[in-house]
Amino acid sequence: MADEEPVDPLPKLREDCLKSCPKAKADYDSCVKRIEAKGEGDCEAWYFDLIHCVDKCVAPKIFAYTK
Repeated sequence: MADEEPVDPLPKLREDCLKSCPKAKADYDSCVKRIEAKGEGDCEAWYFDLIHCVDKCVAPKIFAYTK
């Protein structure tokens, strides 16, 4: 076991927690579609709302991996 490369659990946890943020994900996706149609602007605020939701879900779970 000491020879194994450690695996970062964060990407998997974020992927799992994304499912617990359907409204934030839908808002971000609709913004992306609007921006693609217009060709200008950004979705920074919606992205940060989505990441905040995901991080809120991830935080208590990630600490289970620390020693």
